Amino acid sequence: MKKEIYIFAFMLFCLPFLFATKVLFIPNEPFAIEGDNDTISFHLMKNIMERLGIVFEYEYVARLDAMQRIDDEENIIIFPYIRPRNMSNRILLSDTLYVSTHKVFYNTRIYDYLEIGSLGDLRTYIIGSHAGYPFEPDMRRAGLTVFYSHNNLESMQRLINQDVGFVIEEKIKGLKYLSDIEVEGRTNIGFYDLDLFPIPLFIAAPIRNEEAALVISQINHLIEEREFIDQLIKEFFEGK
Repeated sequence: MKKEIYIFAFMLFCLPFLFATKVLFIPNEPFAIEGDNDTISFHLMKNIMERLGIVFEYEYVARLDAMQRIDDEENIIIFPYIRPRNMSNRILLSDTLYVSTHKVFYNTRIYDYLEIGSLGDLRTYIIGSHAGYPFEPDMRRAGLTVFYSHNNLESMQRLINQDVGFVIEEKIKGLKYLSDIEVEGRTNIGFYDLDLFPIPLFIAAPIRNEEAALVISQINHLIEEREFIDQLIKEFFEGK
């Protein structure tokens, strides 16, 4: 009888981890794309939840819907979350899980000798970009000469053809563009070890939901150790 009581007490202690804490993905290309689980967001959350032994259920929802479910104090965690200037006090944030950065892509057979430390180092070259690129104004303010395409997929094609010297693009998106181009020479495109326009991505949860807050705490321990998270990020990019 005592053994059965102990087992029951153990089950009660583990209840938050036996029932699903649902992960809500906010569609935000290229980090999370509805209908595509080959993304950095899905890769990170799937492996993190499995590491913590938490049942993994997920759903893709619009940002406003996710915020409503924060207000409803549901047992959810939300990713990727970009912290706004004015954040609700109902939201509990994790430590920074992933930092999105933009890279300078280049032809390794031509410019491998260059050392690029800032945007200003590119002033004497032609940069491929387009008017819809979110940091195109920063490029112009830095004095760069921009060759405009319809989008940065076209810019990448021009980079391979050596019509432009460099293309600046978010790392994941740039690698995806290259994978979509079926022409000889794309394997010669690399990027410099320079992180431009960093955007931290967090996990969010209702601050008043104890189960969700406990999950955030467990994830923060993994982030503090860092080795596990860094390995997951490395594995993601090795598959690109």
